[in-house]
Amino acid sequence: MRNHTATHLLNLALKQVLGGDVEQRGSLVDDAKTRFDFTHDKPVTPEHLREIEERVNRGIIRDQPVTAVTMPLAVAKTLPGVRAVFGEKYPDPVRVVMIGAETPAQVTHDDSVEFCGGTHMPRTGSIGVFKVVSQEPVAKGVRRITAVTGRAAYAEVQARNAVVDDLTGRFQCKPDELPARVEALQEQVKKLQEQVKKGAAADLAGVVDKLLAAAPSVNGAKLVVGRVPDGTTSEAIRGQIDRIRQTAGSSFVVFGWADEGGKVPLIAALSADLVKKGLKAGDVVKQVAAVVGGSGGGKPDIAQAGGKDAAKLPDALQKAVELGTELLSR
Repeated sequence: MRNHTATHLLNLALKQVLGGDVEQRGSLVDDAKTRFDFTHDKPVTPEHLREIEERVNRGIIRDQPVTAVTMPLAVAKTLPGVRAVFGEKYPDPVRVVMIGAETPAQVTHDDSVEFCGGTHMPRTGSIGVFKVVSQEPVAKGVRRITAVTGRAAYAEVQARNAVVDDLTGRFQCKPDELPARVEALQEQVKKLQEQVKKGAAADLAGVVDKLLAAAPSVNGAKLVVGRVPDGTTSEAIRGQIDRIRQTAGSSFVVFGWADEGGKVPLIAALSADLVKKGLKAGDVVKQVAAVVGGSGGGKPDIAQAGGKDAAKLPDALQKAVELGTELLSR
């Protein structure tokens, strides 16, 4: 009963805050929660969500009367601000539940008035308190708000307060200082990530330089094949390939590594002169990836693949060396 009456107040608050075009698209009310679906084409902002919650609780604090009246359907449809579920057929006469007005003559647009056959509290004050738990999309143009009332709402507030208390204890600050502390930490993490990224890029460049220096030349083309540091990103590898092309000119490149998930990314790249001769990076990477149980493809000058057997990465790279030697020797 608490949750059902609170749902009517929520329906009114949504209309008042988000606009009169908001329509109910379904609801589920039980002893644990109220779940309300409504038309809205974007997420409800935190500011609007707080205002909706405040309006519902204001209606509760005012301890408004909840009155049910059965009346002719045609007359009921003329009541100010009356709400009905879109597409649902109602009996004639229809039962109307009014919150804030005790007779149809007292109804205003500021009152909650709905066609409803359900059970309700006699007054809104008995709801106790209303707390939104979540909002989420459920279909295109339809969102869902889940909320709790009474003891469940009190428990929800207590749980959130416990989180705030824990954080203020850790940061040794007041609750209203938490956003600034978190923002400072986020900025610090961002700077550290940039430092790590720069360090990883330097390590990768060093490895690639060694592979390039040791690479044999076959018919004037550098055969650069090897394993790069695990956890490397494809974006970083592509940057190194551009550097090799600028440094070495004609080049046949295959790099492989293991990522955090245990998979085996592979990238093959051919300089423009080799592509003109008919070589294709997609064909190369596909054959190399087969050794590690994977597949892939891409453009003639650069292609990427992924495998799932990291233990066979050395074999795959050896295959790349053999394949590169064969193709460049033709």
